Amino acid sequence: MILKNLSIFLVLSIYVLVIIVAYSEGPLISVQSFILGLIGILVITFIASSIAKSINLVDEADGRRKDHKGAIPLTGGLILFISIIYGAFVFGVNTFYIYIIASLLPIMIIGTLDGLKAIEVPWTLRLVGQILASWIVILTTDIYVRDLGNLFGQGIVNLGGFGIPFTILGVVGLCNAFNMLDGRDGLAASVAIVIVSSIFMLLFFQGTIFMMGLVIISSLIIFLLFNLGFFGVERKIFLGDHGSNALGHIIAWILIFLSQEEKIITAISAIWFAFLPITDALMTIARRLIALRSPFLADREHFHHILSNAGFSDRSVLIIFIFISMITATLAMISVHFNLKEYNLFYGYITLLIIMLLLTGSRKKPS
Repeated sequence: MILKNLSIFLVLSIYVLVIIVAYSEGPLISVQSFILGLIGILVITFIASSIAKSINLVDEADGRRKDHKGAIPLTGGLILFISIIYGAFVFGVNTFYIYIIASLLPIMIIGTLDGLKAIEVPWTLRLVGQILASWIVILTTDIYVRDLGNLFGQGIVNLGGFGIPFTILGVVGLCNAFNMLDGRDGLAASVAIVIVSSIFMLLFFQGTIFMMGLVIISSLIIFLLFNLGFFGVERKIFLGDHGSNALGHIIAWILIFLSQEEKIITAISAIWFAFLPITDALMTIARRLIALRSPFLADREHFHHILSNAGFSDRSVLIIFIFISMITATLAMISVHFNLKEYNLFYGYITLLIIMLLLTGSRKKPS
């Protein structure tokens, strides 16, 4: 154990030194930096997984909602956090994204504590961490949702001061939407890759390199290699609540920044970029309310549960989710490129949401 701790300390020390040099001299965009980052993340993941098992930072099947085998380390979120920090400073990103990374600390700390079996963290405290994370971004950047665009076809919908609580509600909502989505191997991370990749392509065609997007995509690909078992079942890791919440937080603020500050996308197109997590969360909450149940009570009514109950394998569910995300993200890019009417996108989304709710609500529940 001492040797493992020493190894991870040395790797992290090298990381810190590289980040310090990059911070003082500018981005260190080089093959050497990339290889160092890749090797470092691989080493840290291997070692952190062993440490996680020794301190019981693992996820175990409960026979109800969780049906995986064995105790899986909940280190994916922490590894993702370290990887994004390294990439952001070494390869250089917009200062706004540095504030987003810093704002993840409450989510990381509370989520990691929640993953420890010896510590019982109430779900309300997780919400507090997400709210604090949102406030950090708002207070340091003064960026939040100020308008929703021409949502109803009657002119720009300005939120004024109400934009701050609306933003916090939206960011916290997407945090938990990604957490709800994270019910099968690779789902949350793969959907996030599609969303960020579509934004990267949109900005690329406009002549901008979305460096933060490259950092996120690279970090998620490394996570997926472990999560999907490419390094063996014994090296498998999960995102954990802190990881899925962090993904939702990052993507929410990327969409807010691009729609409110950069004016590259519209507020309604942001919903189409993040279609799956948002729609899954809204439909799940709606079904719980219709059934007179608490919207915060966990169940097996998410999209991936419905598909699994219908006989689809986990790999098939993953492919279906990626395919749907690619279609909706492409629609979002088309809407931005061709400047489609915002109210048509909004009413189209509401119509689709109602149809899906009616179809899934009328299905027979498995016996």
